[in-house]
Amino acid sequence: MLKTYSRKRILFSALLPVSAYLLLSGCVSTGGSAMDTHKKGMESVTDEEYVVPKNPIDRHSIGCAWSKQFGPVEDPGVADIRVKKEKSFSGVQQDFAYNRGIALGGTPTVAPVQAEIGLQGGSVEKSKLAGLEIITPVNIGDVPFEPEVPYITEALRLANFRISDEKSNKAQLNVGAGSVAGNAVATAEIGSQARRGTEGDGLVVAYRLNKIDMNTYKKQDTGSMKLDLNKSEERTGMIVRTKYQTIEPGASKSLPRNLVWACARADAMSRDIVAAWLVELKSTDPKRKSLTIAFPAHPKVDDCSNYSSVIFSKINPVTDKIERQKITVTVIDGEVTDSLKPKVWDARASLVDESFKIRPVKPFDLQ
Repeated sequence: MLKTYSRKRILFSALLPVSAYLLLSGCVSTGGSAMDTHKKGMESVTDEEYVVPKNPIDRHSIGCAWSKQFGPVEDPGVADIRVKKEKSFSGVQQDFAYNRGIALGGTPTVAPVQAEIGLQGGSVEKSKLAGLEIITPVNIGDVPFEPEVPYITEALRLANFRISDEKSNKAQLNVGAGSVAGNAVATAEIGSQARRGTEGDGLVVAYRLNKIDMNTYKKQDTGSMKLDLNKSEERTGMIVRTKYQTIEPGASKSLPRNLVWACARADAMSRDIVAAWLVELKSTDPKRKSLTIAFPAHPKVDDCSNYSSVIFSKINPVTDKIERQKITVTVIDGEVTDSLKPKVWDARASLVDESFKIRPVKPFDLQ
């Protein structure tokens, strides 16, 4: 009897420190206190990484500048940025997005399915959030970073959420209540007065912002160069050539379709333009694509004499820097005769090479 008691005492003494260790490390469930403390701590970290929009929105706005007062600011002159969508498998990120979605006035649209019966709260929430997407640019070098300006480089979007209001000009996102999370078909119900919130893409609940790290920023400007017709200029590995091209009126033809028009209005009426000034850009690097910028000559388009854009960008894996090249073209004067012959042409261009790293912008940086 004494021997059995001694064995039990030794076993209890051995297990006591192990139990204490598991309790302190959060590996034993005691009502979730240790894990809840860990989760709350992680949520505060997540909260410092993302900026929450003031109003519900469904557009990811990747590549847009961020205004403290107005939020995403779109530039119609900037080309569309290719984006990629990935599912989030982070419980901390899902909890953060779910809480922000509720706070913004959204409601989950996927009702608990039969398989969820008996599951605890966290698992139910995760099943509802199967549609949580992380949206980022395919090439972050495509984001038109400018010094001191924050830009949106990531968006968290809840697919299975609905936004609605009681006003007549409402827009509501619906997903079937019996649908499986992540596989539901969304439809947009648009009121007669205005388009107010959703395009069927869900609810964007947070953005991640980045800006240029000015300590790493380097810039090389070629300076202004004169663009003469039918002549070539070579600067920093780029050959720039300008020419004039026309088609016969009534010939049922149009200018080449691969042109990049200097302004949106010229692009909209490109089929009716019969003469244009073309600025061709060809790189000495065979890996880079050629580009032709077009300025309308006839009919002439007002306020279409300037063009500025990033024409090449990449990530240097050795330096972790974004390397890009921008061009600015200004047509000072361009006229043609009644017979569509060049009469006056005066234009300038400059090439700028930049390299820089980016750094995250925290919410408290915007206060």
